[in-house]
Amino acid sequence: MNSVPFVEPVMRDARYAWRILRRTPVFTATAVLTVALAIAINTAVFSVIDGVLLKPLPYPRPDRLGLVLRVVSAAQGEGRGTAVDGRTWDTIRDHATTIERAVLSDWTTGVNLVVPATAGPGQARYVQQQRVGTGFFQVLGVSPLIGREFTAEEDVVNGPPAAILSAALWRGLFNADASIVGRRLMLRGEPYTIVGVMPDGFSSGQAADLWTPLRPTLDGEGGGENYHILVRLRDGASWPAAMSEVGRLGLDLTRERPPQDGVRIAFSLIPLQEGITAELRQPLLMLWVAVGLVLLVACVNLAGLLLARASQRTREIATRLALGSARSAVIRQLFVESVVLAAVGGALGIALGFLTLDALRWLARDAFELWQPVGLDGRAIVVGTILSLVASVTFGLAPAVQASRLDVRSGLLESGRSIAGRASRWPRRLLVVTQVTLGAVLLVGAGLLLRTFEHLRTLQPGFDSSGVVTASLSLEDARYRTAAPVLNLFDESLTRIRSTPGVEAAAVTLGLPYERLLNLGFRRVDGQNAETRGEMTSAAYVTPEFFVALRIPIKHGRAFDARDAAGAPAVVVVNDAFARAYFNSDDPVGRRIRLSGSERTIVGVVGDVQLRPGWGENGPLAPMPLTYMPVTQVNDAFLRLVHGWFSPTFVVRSTRPAGELAGAIRRAVDAVDPLLPFAKVRVMAEVRAEAIAPQRFLAALLVGLAMAAVLLAGIGLHGLIATSVAERTREMGIRMALGATQFGAVRAVALPGLILAASGTAAGLAVAAVAARLLRHFVWGVAVNDPVTLTGVAIVLLGVATIASIAPTLRLLRLDPATTLRRD
Repeated sequence: MNSVPFVEPVMRDARYAWRILRRTPVFTATAVLTVALAIAINTAVFSVIDGVLLKPLPYPRPDRLGLVLRVVSAAQGEGRGTAVDGRTWDTIRDHATTIERAVLSDWTTGVNLVVPATAGPGQARYVQQQRVGTGFFQVLGVSPLIGREFTAEEDVVNGPPAAILSAALWRGLFNADASIVGRRLMLRGEPYTIVGVMPDGFSSGQAADLWTPLRPTLDGEGGGENYHILVRLRDGASWPAAMSEVGRLGLDLTRERPPQDGVRIAFSLIPLQEGITAELRQPLLMLWVAVGLVLLVACVNLAGLLLARASQRTREIATRLALGSARSAVIRQLFVESVVLAAVGGALGIALGFLTLDALRWLARDAFELWQPVGLDGRAIVVGTILSLVASVTFGLAPAVQASRLDVRSGLLESGRSIAGRASRWPRRLLVVTQVTLGAVLLVGAGLLLRTFEHLRTLQPGFDSSGVVTASLSLEDARYRTAAPVLNLFDESLTRIRSTPGVEAAAVTLGLPYERLLNLGFRRVDGQNAETRGEMTSAAYVTPEFFVALRIPIKHGRAFDARDAAGAPAVVVVNDAFARAYFNSDDPVGRRIRLSGSERTIVGVVGDVQLRPGWGENGPLAPMPLTYMPVTQVNDAFLRLVHGWFSPTFVVRSTRPAGELAGAIRRAVDAVDPLLPFAKVRVMAEVRAEAIAPQRFLAALLVGLAMAAVLLAGIGLHGLIATSVAERTREMGIRMALGATQFGAVRAVALPGLILAASGTAAGLAVAAVAARLLRHFVWGVAVNDPVTLTGVAIVLLGVATIASIAPTLRLLRLDPATTLRRD
């Protein structure tokens, strides 16, 4: 202790601070809970951001991993993505020398898996399959726990069917049988040989149960941008060299296939972590900024509380200075008190962080897929501790310095009271204005996201969802490679479903409203612009009762019926958005378009339904141009292609409860094919909720953060006015003795708080008007300078300020001037 002379005074100050804080439980509890709330939120959100964006990927030397990036520049702007076609893969595979490379699909597909009876129950299961190319696991640097990865012979069209299992699937279906390699399972209706099992904890960036060879092509799937190229830099190669080589190979590709006039295509590399977290990066960073503002509001609030507390300890501080205490010792004592508050609040905040993180996981369960495990680990605890220390400095040092600047003689004469209008009030007032300003910024952001969510939730669906149950299943199955068995499955299953009591209509569709549908190019065969340029549409096949089942109105022409059988003239039904986009005021009925390899006559126009757009800047939901084709008039190749990406869905309208109807749908399909497990059974409200889950998550979280900030600002304003009431009690008593009214006294004390709140609100709205532009990619259906939102924020803040300002002044209504003057 003698060798570290400052330790004993600090420990003494800490013990004294603890005793002092215990004597003021209300102040202490308010301060500790304020710190705990801010630390809990920041720690939980940091855990998510750390797990997704900051922690190295769980592969050897992850900084050497990347994805090929494709950049498309045009007059309308720039588009960046990692999706490439088969020709790009061929070029980079055959000519790149600075990188090891592998090709993969960037999504999983739900498929049917049947385990032979000797290895399990012999029942069908719905599992998630990801297709990857030869060398994929080698490039990642993770070898199978058992067996091997795919060979080049397996990764070609018509190659031997092979599968690699995840450790979870291996344990769940095969009881961790070490002799699993070489065994067979039925996947997508075909026998696949198990060639390997991946180790525990392995993730390819997708929630996959098993992997199969990609078998890349140059046409069909490979003709579109459906592949992704994973790379690892070779030893000795640098990122600039690898990027330069990929860019040079990209130039060769564009020379072979020049893009449209005014369009420029370039290729480069992007780090793997940045590539796979691209969709999550902006929402998470926005969330981090929001919780950072909440922490700042908490620090400002506590600084104000400590200033108010110091003003009530004027005589104590003056006495210590009069007895010879150094000003530095007073500052140290007050600062130690704030450190003790921060330490207790930080410890409680870290403990609450576990609960907050669980709440975040629950809230984001349908909004985002966090493929890496997220938990409150040592890194998060260290960050929480650092935040607590930073908070103690932020809200403790300035009030301590301010409190030590007093006139000792005046402090002793005041006997604990302050003089009305003293200059020390201005720091507290500035802090209150800052709190209100930050609260206004958060409230505006929360209001815009809430208005966006409400806009999406209240969009006219274009159909009647009441009494509708949907059930989807995978038909990417060897037994359903041609149209005949697909049509037989639909016909027999729908016949059984329609025979169920209470069923009014039943149909099958390739996709539902609120979902992203197939994007197809088409050309007009007749009329203006015939065959001059291609256009884009969303597309789905349906059975005839689809429009009846969802009660989608027929605006013009007719729906599908028995006339639209296989071999009959090909027809199509379009929606209003399609007619508006491509025919303007012309009647599209009777016009012909070339779609999916056939000339089709438009026989009807139906109402719009909300979809998740597959192209353009249309927001999370929009009535996109949409074409419906009768399932009887799509060919085998089309079915094989689309069933690799989309799962057909049964749509049934009934008066029966949803649970009973779901069982009836399952039994009807089981009677036709017991080896077709359902992927999802949902009512339409669940389909819509999944479509807008990201907007719901962001809106709910930001509203919660904004309300926390406003509450803290209200506490700060309440504390300022309460302190003012305590300081000015004698002054108000004198005024009332001289004839002032109680209302006048209340107004005199409360009005400064309202002025401060109004100033902070005005400043906050001005800052928010600029900051809201950063939310333009998250705001739909409402302008970023939406007057309703700005007005609502002003009303909320001024309402909170009015309550916080007037509540502590009500004690003046009980003030007896004579008693007050005699006491003083």
